[in-house]
Parts: sequence; structure tokens; C-alpha cells
Amino acid sequence: MSHAIPGPVVRRRSTRRFNQFSIAGILIVLVYTIIYAYFREMLPEKWSVDSAKIIEILNYGGTGDMDNSFAVTAALFAIIGVDNLDVFTCGVSVIFLFFATHDVRKAGDFFARLLLIAPCIMLNMFAPSKETVVLIMTMFITVSTIYFRTSKVLTVGAFLFLYAIYGVFVRQYYLLIVGVFFMVYYLWRRPIKYHILAAIVVVGAIMAAPSSILQTLQSPRDTSNAYAEQIGSDNRTAFTNIASPASGPGFLVNYVYAATVLITPVLYFQTASDAFMQLMIAAMLIILYKARRKSKRDPDRFEPRFFGSLFMAHILVQLIFEPDLGSFTRHLTSVMLYLIAIKVSENKAVSR
Repeated sequence: MSHAIPGPVVRRRSTRRFNQFSIAGILIVLVYTIIYAYFREMLPEKWSVDSAKIIEILNYGGTGDMDNSFAVTAALFAIIGVDNLDVFTCGVSVIFLFFATHDVRKAGDFFARLLLIAPCIMLNMFAPSKETVVLIMTMFITVSTIYFRTSKVLTVGAFLFLYAIYGVFVRQYYLLIVGVFFMVYYLWRRPIKYHILAAIVVVGAIMAAPSSILQTLQSPRDTSNAYAEQIGSDNRTAFTNIASPASGPGFLVNYVYAATVLITPVLYFQTASDAFMQLMIAAMLIILYKARRKSKRDPDRFEPRFFGSLFMAHILVQLIFEPDLGSFTRHLTSVMLYLIAIKVSENKAVSR
């Protein structure tokens, strides 16, 4: 009697399937499109403050008190045309939502993404703004990982090129994000002693930095809030520096204070929206924590280390100058595709 000899177990790449989460993703896109087309005028005005500045420049030309980043963004949108901006913004956002809901296979993954998607829709997708450009950038950087087999050359090349261009012409702090990224990427899998040494070096650099540089980096928080108060804007989550940013110790005190406000908002603000923001931030940190653990278990995996380091660099830099919780959330959710790329890469593990 012959017995079949069991062969090696072959793990096949799981086929992508159209499931209930795919349907949910399509529904999110449909609801967003309907609201944009028919109910956008009913939305809170504070969701489109930055957009109003850009439209004003497009229609009437720049004014002396406008930040250069608004003027450059307006120049980009001028190529598209004022009459086409709504279609352009909605189209970009729809494509972005397909990226954000791609390849969901578990309920936990879906709800984690929903926590990231909801505030991004509210703050970034109902009016043309600087974040519209950032959404496009993140799609170029993550497209290889989210939709294909990751290409390291394409991903890293797109990141460096787009951040360099955007940093030079629109937001200079994106150049700082690039520098912080390389530091975080180096430390990502290393023992705690390396992190402590890096922290000592950074603190030393801040203490030795010229006051003019420190002032330039951190004073936008006070300037922004002073301008908002001048025009009568009522921002309940706004906060100012508690020490002078012109000195090293003051800069560090302000940084730590800002970190507690922005990372744990429920300690300072106790509304339902703040609780939701806290859940969103918790979801982000959990994804980053799991990405670091995966990098330690599987050092050859590119996505957790690269995208985790890039998203962490955004957090570390934004804590320097963000003036309120809404601004912090708006800027951070505009790059949330980096976290989605980490989630999608987990589903491709069997094919590597």
C-alpha cells in the first residue's frame, strides 16, 4: 500500500477580493462626493479658512500679510483655473479615498482607517488648499506600495524629489522633515541607548543654536494665534508658548508642553470631538508601535521602517510650531497614507 509523501507547504499569495470592506469604501466615496456637490455650503466655515486665503489671492492678487506658501499654492491652482478648482479638488479627494480604503481585509483595520479618514475628509477635502497638494504628493510616494509590489527606488526617489521641491517653494519645514526622517530611520531598529544618545545630541544642538533660528522655528505658534485673535477667530484648542522660544531652555519647555497638548488633547479639552481626536492619535501611535515591532522581527521589510519613520518625522517637526489641535490634525491626516501603506504591506507579506 503506497502512501503519499507530503510535499512542502506552499504559501500562495492571497487573491485580492471584492468584499464588504470594498463596498464600504465605495460608500464613503459616494457620500463624500454627494456632500461636496450638494451640501458643502452647509459645512463649518472653519474647515476652509486656508482655502479662502488662496481663493482671495487668485481673485484679487496677493497682499503683504499673506504667507508665501499661500501665494505659491495659488499660483499652482491658477494653472488649473479658478472655475475648475472644485472639480479638481473633488477628483483628487476621490482618488485619495480609494487609496485610503484599498485592500482592507479585517474589521479592525477598517475601523482604524476610518479614524484616520474621517478628520482628513473634514479638514482637507472640502476646499482647495495647501493640503490638496500634499494629498497628491503622498499618493505618488505610496502608489508603489499600496497598489503594486513595493519599489524602493520609486518610493524613496518620489519622497526626496517631492519633499525637496515642496520644501523649497512652499513649506520650508518639509526640508526639516527630510532631515528628521533620516535620523528616525537610522534609530528605528536600534536599542534604547542610541535613542538616548540622539536625544542628548539634539538637546545640545538646541541649547547651542542661535536665538534667531529658535525664534524662527517656534514663534509661528504665537504669531498665528495672535493673528487669529486679531480677526476675531474663536479657536478653543489654540495655545501659545509658555516660555520665550528665543532661548534653548524655553524652546525645549515649549516643545514638551506642545507635545502634551497635541498628543493627549483630552487632558486639556473635554468635548466629544476631542475624544475622537484622541482615538485617532491613539490609532496612529499603535500603528507606529506595531510597525517598529515588525521591523525588529523582520529587518528586511522596507515598508514599516520607511513609512513609519516618515510619519514619525512629521509628528516630531509639527510639534515645534503647531498653534492648535485642528491645525495639527489637518497637517497630520494629510499624510496618513503612510500609515495606510504600512497596513497594506502587511497583506502582501506572503508574497515576499
